[in-house]
Amino acid sequence: MNKRKHINMGKQTGFSLIEILVVMVIMATIMGIVANNIGKNKIKANIKAAEITISKLKMAAENFNTDLGYYPRTLNDLAEDNGDSNWLGPYAKKKELKDPWGEEFQYSNPGQNDEEFSISSFGNDRSPGGTKFDKDINSWEI
Repeated sequence: MNKRKHINMGKQTGFSLIEILVVMVIMATIMGIVANNIGKNKIKANIKAAEITISKLKMAAENFNTDLGYYPRTLNDLAEDNGDSNWLGPYAKKKELKDPWGEEFQYSNPGQNDEEFSISSFGNDRSPGGTKFDKDINSWEI
């Protein structure tokens, strides 16, 4: 008589490979959504910071004009003495002459749209033009 011995494995505990893979896919999806939202919030914060800095530079250029009787030829004139005896600056810090993306603000004198001067940032894409998050940030629009 053959007697087979049956080994009683009892109830298995733990998770199956399929269950673990499903949880990993769900977690990866959630992490992707969160990372995307964090990236968009950083871009929005940089846009707001650029707008604030442009507003400060506009005020600095107005103060420069009040003291010297003309608007700066370059943004650098706001941070460094240009040799004019009426210069009472610095009107801006050197680090304020760069946008949040590390690029120098664009400055023109005379400015755009009948402005005395204009200050712009190419924004997130660091190139002229763009829409939504890549739109240029211009002093005449702030």
